[in-house]
Amino acid sequence: MATALTLLANTFKEDAAKFRTYGTQVPGQYGTIPAADIGGVAAPLGSFYTAWSGPMGKAVDGLGALSKLLGYVADGAEAWDDGVAAQFAATPGRNPLDRWIQQRKAWDEWLKTHPDGKPKEGETAPEKPSDQPPLHYTNTDKNGVTTDVTVKVDGNYDVTEQTVTITDHGTTYTEHTTYGDNGAYNTVTTGRDGSVSTEKVEVDGAGRGTKTITDKDGTTVYTNPNIKDPESPWTKVVKEPPYRPPIGGGGGGRDRR
Repeated sequence: MATALTLLANTFKEDAAKFRTYGTQVPGQYGTIPAADIGGVAAPLGSFYTAWSGPMGKAVDGLGALSKLLGYVADGAEAWDDGVAAQFAATPGRNPLDRWIQQRKAWDEWLKTHPDGKPKEGETAPEKPSDQPPLHYTNTDKNGVTTDVTVKVDGNYDVTEQTVTITDHGTTYTEHTTYGDNGAYNTVTTGRDGSVSTEKVEVDGAGRGTKTITDKDGTTVYTNPNIKDPESPWTKVVKEPPYRPPIGGGGGGRDRR
């Protein structure tokens, strides 16, 4: 839509330029026509062109601004879609690692009462998991978009590092996240345009969190009194402007007594 509006704005701009060229010549479909050739119609046409040149110019400016705005919205929506897709790909219960962990727990429980792993008559044994957890998987959807996920785990099979790459017809979006204690993490995102942004969450012993987001627009900091509470909000930290004493004094001076 942004491209269509740009084309429309250019058309309006060209028409507005035609409106301002009247005088001895009147704009036509394929150039200009001498005013003398159309007699008394030339003057009314000239007035019409003059009256519409101003509104047409404003329409051009408005369409140009709207085109840029829709372009920004499209870029933001694309980044948001990629981020949602990356989070969905790594959501617990939707990836092979989580399924393997659940199978491992079920199998361990089964072995407590069936040391040989074999079911008794009338029983059905749970599915035996593989010896090693799946740490990499990939999927290509019907639209040709490929999602690739690689994870690293600790001795308890908790994820310590994760990389999600989405490849969409020649463009690539990547999120690389390292996880710390108490919900802390650090994510580095590389967008389809090659831009890099970071999101870092630090958590103290009391569960208070500080989130720092750095992207092309700068750095923004948020705080949360309790990140373990899903209802606890992240609040943006507003920087106070530096104090500047008024011109001509007012800042006080040293006490020379």
